[in-house]
Amino acid sequence: MESKLLLNVIVKQEEKGYSVICPELNVASQGETFEESIENIKEAVELYIESAEELGIIDEVLEQLGLTKEDLKKKSLVPRVVTANVPVEISIQ
Repeated sequence: MESKLLLNVIVKQEEKGYSVICPELNVASQGETFEESIENIKEAVELYIESAEELGIIDEVLEQLGLTKEDLKKKSLVPRVVTANVPVEISIQ
């Protein structure tokens, strides 16, 4: 059964393209366009998960996300460990 995992990514515009990181898994990628960088990080995360499974460390990776193998039976997953944008007022003098 295939599940969809919703992860946060941070995309940064660089001089020549875009860099992107998934902080929950510490996986990074890049692309010439914003869209390409998103597609590339998806592929990088999929390969990371596949490799973790092959290496027998998938439980540790899922634990990083606050998930278990039992959670993978759900169609859509949101990690219990998430980042959020929090507005903070600042005053610099």
